[in-house]
Amino acid sequence: MMLRFFRRIRHKLMAENKIGKYFLYALGEIILVVLGILIALQVNNRNEAKKARAQEIILLENIKKDLNLDTLDIGFNLQYHKAFITEEKKFLNFLNSDLIQPSDLIDYNGALSAPLVIVLHESTFTNVQNNDIGLLSNNELRKEISRFYDFFNKAIQKVENDKEVYEAYTLKLPYFLKYFKLDPDAPPMVLSNPNSDDYYNPDFQKQSIIIEDIPGAKQDEAFKIVMNESIFFRQIKIDFYIDMVNRINELSQKIDQELEILVN
Repeated sequence: MMLRFFRRIRHKLMAENKIGKYFLYALGEIILVVLGILIALQVNNRNEAKKARAQEIILLENIKKDLNLDTLDIGFNLQYHKAFITEEKKFLNFLNSDLIQPSDLIDYNGALSAPLVIVLHESTFTNVQNNDIGLLSNNELRKEISRFYDFFNKAIQKVENDKEVYEAYTLKLPYFLKYFKLDPDAPPMVLSNPNSDDYYNPDFQKQSIIIEDIPGAKQDEAFKIVMNESIFFRQIKIDFYIDMVNRINELSQKIDQELEILVN
């Protein structure tokens, strides 16, 4: 309808031989068309910006959810490392003492410890790297998120999962096999009911072990060195985990601040 209206005006001006008015009209028509295009582009850009902002909000919320899940996994490992190192220190102190029997109760299973693994949640960040890294409009926040995942996440997984030098369990086990035995008076190890929904029970206890050859263990300097190394490297893991928790808390706060800006 609008195009037909403009066409009728043009034909009338040409028929009346009003060339000057015709050119003025044509110029005005061009300006109107250009303005229409610019308005349409502005509306489209505004819609695209709203869509990008909504995607950015979802992305940051998902990263924060992953970070919260990571704190649970890190806290689980940190709890066990702290328990293990407490018993390792008590046992090494006893080995280095002149005591015939330890003065403190020692959980020897804790002193032997157990290998742990860490699995962190990286699916959202991996997707961001592959597809949507440009969605994060805050450049500084984008850099901090990338550094956290590219360095700190990878580092703790290397230390906990891949580097045998940081886990002395396999080095300690031969000495425990040599100087210890299962406690015959201790109740047997009991796992959860395999028919129940919560079959996995992270709090189950191994059957207790007792030291059988105290003089031999106290005279074995290699055993003491292995225990000392285990304590040293476990403390490194504990410090790393604590640092990770602090970094996650700081990053989560910055994500919250950015979400507040994006939502409002």
